[in-house]
Amino acid sequence: MYSGKLRTIGSIFALALAYLLAAFLITGQGMHQQIMPFWAPAGIALGAVLRFGPAVLPGVLLGSLGFNLWIPLTWNESLTLSNVLTALAIGSGAMVQAGVAGALIHRFKAYPLTPESGRSLLTYALIAGPISCLINSTLGTSVVYFVNDAGGSAGFFKDWLLWWGGDSFGAIVLAPVVLALLPERKVDKMRRWPMVIRLVGIVGLVLLLNHLLMLRLDSQLRRDFQRDTRLVEAHLFSAIQKNFADLAYLGQRFSEPGGMTPEQFRDRVAQLTAENPSVRAYSWDPVIQVEQRAAFERATAEMLGEPGYAIYGESLLAEDPLIPVQMVEPRALNRKALGFNLLSLGDRRRSVILAQSSGQPVVTEVLNLTQAPDQPGFLILHPVYRLIGEYGPLHRQRELAGFMVGVFTVSQLLSGSLEGAEINDIRLRLTEQDATMPFFSDFPKEGLDALIGRFELRVGQRNWQVEAMPGPDYMAGNPSGNATDMQLLLVLSAAISTLLVLSMHDRERILMDEVDRQTRSLAYQARHDDLTGLPNRSHLIETIRKRVEDPEVRPFSVLFIDLDRFKLINDSLGHQAGDRMLQKLAQLLVARLPKDSLLFRMGGDEFILLVEGDVQRASIEADRVLIATTLPLDIDDVRVQITASIGISHYPDHGEDLGMLIKHADTAMYRAKAQGKNRYVVYSEEFSDQAFHSFSLEQDLRVALDERQLVLHYQPQFDLETMSLVGTEALVRWNHPTRGLLAPGHFIEMAEETQLIIPLGWQVIELVCDQMKLWEQRGITPPQVAINISPQQLLQIDFVEKLNKLVDGRGVARTSIELEITELMIMQDPDLAMMQLHRLRESGYRIALDDFGTGYSSLDRLKYLPLDRLKIDQAFTRDIGKNPKDEAVILTIIALGRSLGIEVLAEGVETESQLRFLSDHACNSVQGYLLGRPIPAEELCIGV
Repeated sequence: MYSGKLRTIGSIFALALAYLLAAFLITGQGMHQQIMPFWAPAGIALGAVLRFGPAVLPGVLLGSLGFNLWIPLTWNESLTLSNVLTALAIGSGAMVQAGVAGALIHRFKAYPLTPESGRSLLTYALIAGPISCLINSTLGTSVVYFVNDAGGSAGFFKDWLLWWGGDSFGAIVLAPVVLALLPERKVDKMRRWPMVIRLVGIVGLVLLLNHLLMLRLDSQLRRDFQRDTRLVEAHLFSAIQKNFADLAYLGQRFSEPGGMTPEQFRDRVAQLTAENPSVRAYSWDPVIQVEQRAAFERATAEMLGEPGYAIYGESLLAEDPLIPVQMVEPRALNRKALGFNLLSLGDRRRSVILAQSSGQPVVTEVLNLTQAPDQPGFLILHPVYRLIGEYGPLHRQRELAGFMVGVFTVSQLLSGSLEGAEINDIRLRLTEQDATMPFFSDFPKEGLDALIGRFELRVGQRNWQVEAMPGPDYMAGNPSGNATDMQLLLVLSAAISTLLVLSMHDRERILMDEVDRQTRSLAYQARHDDLTGLPNRSHLIETIRKRVEDPEVRPFSVLFIDLDRFKLINDSLGHQAGDRMLQKLAQLLVARLPKDSLLFRMGGDEFILLVEGDVQRASIEADRVLIATTLPLDIDDVRVQITASIGISHYPDHGEDLGMLIKHADTAMYRAKAQGKNRYVVYSEEFSDQAFHSFSLEQDLRVALDERQLVLHYQPQFDLETMSLVGTEALVRWNHPTRGLLAPGHFIEMAEETQLIIPLGWQVIELVCDQMKLWEQRGITPPQVAINISPQQLLQIDFVEKLNKLVDGRGVARTSIELEITELMIMQDPDLAMMQLHRLRESGYRIALDDFGTGYSSLDRLKYLPLDRLKIDQAFTRDIGKNPKDEAVILTIIALGRSLGIEVLAEGVETESQLRFLSDHACNSVQGYLLGRPIPAEELCIGV
């Protein structure tokens, strides 16, 4: 809890610092003190709120407050209440603006880096910029314009527009950069850095273009400012000359006989003061001899109506006369000056002496005025002479009558000159020649020194060094300094460029996400089965490899699961039903197996289960699988039950790699099938010997077929009434080169499993036909030969055509060949089997049903089969005289054959009692060891 609060506090101060630094960096990009056209902090605030939530909003207030308190300090000596209130209002507006924008973006899901559509990007741009930025631009401009006249205003609307555009720039362009630099989760750097670089490039390009614009405007501003500075110089010079002219005019009036009355003086001064606001006072200070003092005081008191008028301030030297202030206007504001003796002060005495000796006006040092103690001012002493004598115009003499004194304020002199030049907000700094400190300055603490203009101004005997610089209002009002339109155009260009970059990034993101999804999908598909979703063989290989390579590998077992008679499901219900059954069975097994076991599908109806632990644990899980597989499954409205055979191999006892473990588990699985299916068998080494023997035998059989190592033995068949030879059954033998003569029981089942039974069957038919042709060539009438046909061979579509071609090609009569089929053959595909049998009958072959009574043949179907002979299986014959039930079956088959008109032959007759039983009950024919064993054709006794 506390760590979360600390992180939040840290985020707040980090945001405040970032906001403040960005504000400092962006300062100088505009003409206004507080209104910046590219306000990057707005984007930092919005990005932080979108990333960290509204809890960091106080950081926006702190950063904005710090910057807006720093701005006035660069222009004023101290903060004012209006400065603080302005900073609080702007900071609050920035905080509210970021919060509202973040809430709206979340509400409309208009995230800039992960937009749902192109419309989402447009929504983001509208919310982040034009809509939300109305808040602080309106509040901030109003406060700056109406509450705190910070200067630099180009008018409320333009200030508002520039503020709105600057905040929009930051929010639209910078917020995505912040989000990319502070992602919520680990993302691909190759994806986000190009976007960041592009967006930063947009910012840099905009600032560069603005900088070039500022340089161009600055150059123009310099030219305009230098022109205005010369204009100010001219107006200042004119104003000072006017002051001298006014003093000369007043002095001339006093030099005339009778001078000026106080009323005339007052009226004239009022007129001059109205025309020249820099004037604080005009005074007439006549020269009075010391002996005339009393008379002068009485006359002046009477003239002015000032009974208390008296000269004060004694002259510094005894020989000095008195130069008192006799009249001063405006009198009400300068009454204390009445009677003041100019020669009572050293600086005034020096100015009087200088003016008297030069005959020119003299400007005193700067002084603080009584009327304006906080403003520097100056005095101009203009000597006034009176002409005396009657020597003609060229020989007249003059004497010093007194001084016209003008009192002026520097600030009013300067402001009046600026107003006369119609120039707004030029700051001036005045320094006496050779002085180190200025006596007047309204420069800011930090000025734009590069824009300072300089000129000299001579005032009387003094030289003033004047420095001028433009104030913010001058730059805002100057046509060359008004960059609002171009800067707003740059803001719009930056916003459009940002949307294009974000759109490009979004397309790249979608493309990369699709590539990632496809890659993950392909990787998933490569390691999982498409049908069941289970891990596949590749996944199994990877899993086993990792386990075996693990130094701390633990024992585990491999369970090879094969479904019993699954082919029957596909053949009877269809492959789609078989697929659905595999899916349901996979789901059932996954749900019932423990979490530490892994189920894989190898393909078809084969599965592999990895089980942790010893063989006993594997046996428990094998029982669980066997129980699960026997549960009924509803497939296409058909309830299906199936069983499985499982072989188990154990690591490391039965192998240390996947190949060996699967091989041994597969061997054990086949042993389970051989033992009756629906069971599991744990691998034993003897299974490998048997498997190797079976594999070796298969390979030898393939060679045997190529080298025609098969031979035929023939077992005679006899008619029971005549005991004459009526036919033979061809029985195949394998003359193995090393193992000798092998009976069918050694290789027929293996041939059926490996599909070698088909080429084997055709080779048997060829051997029979060749033998029958050989008998004919020797003049022997061939007996009827019965040939066993495998189900795989009979159910080939082209079997009949191929058989006819082979038999006819050998020149053998089709009627001499009897084809023996089994009940299982008919059960596998009844319709196709029935069609093939009828085609064989139509072709002229005899048809016999072998092993009758051991299967589940339908008697209804039997009556439609084109049969010539039923063969009673030896399983019934061997128990004649021992089992009445077997005898009853035999009698039933004989009766069935007689009623259907089908000959009946009994196999396996080995005793006389069996022969008599069959003869007594009218069986048609027999074969067995009693009458003849299978022998080579050369040993078969056939009459010529």
